[in-house]
Amino acid sequence: MHVLTDNQGQPLNGTNSFDEPITYAVTRFHHDGTLAVMAVYDNEQGDVETYPLSINLAAYGYYPMPAHTFIDNTYLNTIKPLIEQEYLRIDDTIRYGTFNATATDIEFLIPDIETRADENCEDW
Repeated sequence: MHVLTDNQGQPLNGTNSFDEPITYAVTRFHHDGTLAVMAVYDNEQGDVETYPLSINLAAYGYYPMPAHTFIDNTYLNTIKPLIEQEYLRIDDTIRYGTFNATATDIEFLIPDIETRADENCEDW
Protein backbone atom coordinates (compact mmCIF):
# COMPACT_ATOMS: atom_id res chain seq x y z
CA MET A 1 0.00 0.00 0.00
CA HIS A 2 1.33 3.41 -0.97
CA VAL A 3 1.06 5.83 1.94
CA LEU A 4 0.55 9.57 1.59
CA THR A 5 3.82 11.52 1.73
CA ASP A 6 4.83 15.11 2.23
CA ASN A 7 6.77 17.23 -0.29
CA GLN A 8 10.04 15.60 0.77
CA GLY A 9 8.69 12.08 0.27
CA GLN A 10 8.32 11.34 3.99
CA PRO A 11 5.20 9.48 5.14
CA LEU A 12 2.49 11.67 6.64
CA ASN A 13 2.18 10.52 10.23
CA GLY A 14 -0.45 11.01 12.88
CA THR A 15 -1.94 9.18 15.83
CA ASN A 16 -5.18 7.33 16.33
CA SER A 17 -7.57 7.86 19.24
CA PHE A 18 -5.32 5.69 21.44
CA ASP A 19 -2.27 7.89 20.65
CA GLU A 20 -0.74 5.06 18.63
CA PRO A 21 1.26 6.07 15.52
CA ILE A 22 -0.37 5.74 12.12
CA THR A 23 0.33 6.82 8.57
CA TYR A 24 -2.31 7.57 5.96
CA ALA A 25 -3.24 6.05 2.64
CA VAL A 26 -6.10 6.51 0.21
CA THR A 27 -7.96 3.74 -1.56
CA ARG A 28 -11.50 3.09 -2.74
CA PHE A 29 -14.48 1.43 -1.13
CA HIS A 30 -15.12 -1.84 -3.00
CA HIS A 31 -18.90 -1.32 -2.93
CA ASP A 32 -19.07 1.81 -5.07
CA GLY A 33 -15.52 2.94 -5.87
CA THR A 34 -15.62 6.15 -3.81
CA LEU A 35 -12.46 7.37 -2.11
CA ALA A 36 -11.54 6.29 1.40
CA VAL A 37 -8.85 7.52 3.79
CA MET A 38 -7.16 4.64 5.56
CA ALA A 39 -5.06 4.49 8.73
CA VAL A 40 -1.98 2.31 8.20
CA TYR A 41 -0.12 0.84 11.19
CA ASP A 42 2.08 -2.02 12.30
CA ASN A 43 0.33 -4.55 14.54
CA GLU A 44 1.95 -6.31 17.50
CA GLN A 45 3.38 -8.99 15.19
CA GLY A 46 4.96 -6.35 12.95
CA ASP A 47 2.51 -6.86 10.10
CA VAL A 48 1.04 -3.87 8.29
CA GLU A 49 -2.69 -3.43 8.84
CA THR A 50 -5.23 -0.83 7.78
CA TYR A 51 -8.64 0.40 8.82
CA PRO A 52 -10.90 3.01 7.21
CA LEU A 53 -11.22 6.50 8.63
CA SER A 54 -13.78 7.29 5.92
CA ILE A 55 -17.32 6.03 5.99
CA ASN A 56 -19.39 4.93 3.04
CA LEU A 57 -22.84 6.51 3.17
CA ALA A 58 -24.22 5.03 -0.05
CA ALA A 59 -26.84 3.11 1.93
CA TYR A 60 -28.22 6.50 3.02
CA GLY A 61 -28.14 7.92 -0.50
CA TYR A 62 -25.04 10.09 0.00
CA TYR A 63 -22.28 9.85 -2.60
CA PRO A 64 -19.27 12.14 -2.34
CA MET A 65 -18.13 14.26 -5.27
CA PRO A 66 -14.87 13.29 -7.03
CA ALA A 67 -11.82 13.85 -4.78
CA HIS A 68 -14.12 13.90 -1.71
CA THR A 69 -14.93 11.42 1.05
CA PHE A 70 -16.97 11.37 4.24
CA ILE A 71 -15.34 11.15 7.68
CA ASP A 72 -17.25 10.28 10.82
CA ASN A 73 -16.76 13.23 13.15
CA THR A 74 -15.12 10.98 15.75
CA TYR A 75 -12.12 10.72 13.37
CA LEU A 76 -11.64 14.44 12.76
CA ASN A 77 -8.78 14.63 15.30
CA THR A 78 -7.16 11.61 13.66
CA ILE A 79 -6.96 13.36 10.26
CA LYS A 80 -5.92 16.72 11.75
CA PRO A 81 -2.31 16.39 10.43
CA LEU A 82 -3.68 16.06 6.88
CA ILE A 83 -5.79 19.18 7.32
CA GLU A 84 -2.94 21.16 8.90
CA GLN A 85 -0.59 20.32 6.03
CA GLU A 86 -3.33 21.25 3.55
CA TYR A 87 -3.79 17.79 2.06
CA LEU A 88 -7.48 17.84 3.02
CA ARG A 89 -10.08 20.56 3.37
CA ILE A 90 -13.30 20.35 5.35
CA ASP A 91 -16.18 21.02 3.01
CA ASP A 92 -19.50 20.42 4.77
CA THR A 93 -21.18 18.52 7.60
CA ILE A 94 -24.15 16.22 7.05
CA ARG A 95 -26.47 14.22 9.29
CA TYR A 96 -27.48 10.69 8.38
CA GLY A 97 -29.19 7.61 9.69
CA THR A 98 -31.87 6.92 12.25
CA PHE A 99 -29.71 8.22 15.10
CA ASN A 100 -28.91 11.47 13.26
CA ALA A 101 -25.16 10.78 13.22
CA THR A 102 -22.80 13.46 11.92
CA ALA A 103 -20.22 13.11 9.15
CA THR A 104 -17.95 15.66 7.51
CA ASP A 105 -17.47 15.90 3.77
CA ILE A 106 -13.77 16.47 3.09
CA GLU A 107 -11.98 17.28 -0.13
CA PHE A 108 -8.53 16.01 -1.05
CA LEU A 109 -6.22 18.79 -2.19
CA ILE A 110 -3.73 16.34 -3.71
CA PRO A 111 -3.81 16.63 -7.54
CA ASP A 112 -3.29 12.91 -8.30
CA ILE A 113 -5.44 11.51 -5.49
CA GLU A 114 -7.67 9.47 -7.81
CA THR A 115 -4.61 7.79 -9.36
CA ARG A 116 -3.14 7.03 -5.93
CA ALA A 117 -6.41 5.45 -4.86
CA ASP A 118 -6.51 3.31 -7.99
CA GLU A 119 -2.93 2.12 -7.39
CA ASN A 120 -3.74 1.14 -3.81
CA CYS A 121 -6.83 -0.76 -4.98
CA GLU A 122 -4.60 -2.83 -7.25
CA ASP A 123 -2.32 -3.61 -4.27
CA TRP A 124 -5.23 -4.39 -1.92
